[in-house]
Amino acid sequence: MVRSGVVKHPSEWECCGYNEIQNPRQRKGIIDFERLEKLLGFETYDELKTAHYKWVESVLQAESHSREAKWTQSIAVGSDTFVEKVKNTLGFRARGRKAHHVGETFELREMPAAYETANSRTFENTLFWDHSPTNLKQAVFT
Repeated sequence: MVRSGVVKHPSEWECCGYNEIQNPRQRKGIIDFERLEKLLGFETYDELKTAHYKWVESVLQAESHSREAKWTQSIAVGSDTFVEKVKNTLGFRARGRKAHHVGETFELREMPAAYETANSRTFENTLFWDHSPTNLKQAVFT
């Protein structure tokens, strides 16, 4: 919401990951902080919270609000083992999805559909519901 200009700081958006880390819920939390601390190499929640605050502030001060594809277009990002585990957990829903080694991590992404190009979609064979021809029989059989 910061990138879109709705808020100036992520703390202003009530339902976001920033607030989940900086001001965790007392009940029904959605983040496993012990696991997150371990994965990121922190010993305490306070270390995690402080580092997270500094990361966000440094990005905001740099005014680099560009979208990072690995976080916004991937289903899973992490080690090869983690990405494969997510893919296996998805089962049949992972059909067509491939893990790609990108830099130091792996990413699980959707494969582009055959009719999609890199930057746009083509709709040559599409009949939109609100733009139907006046004589459908003629449109189908001619």
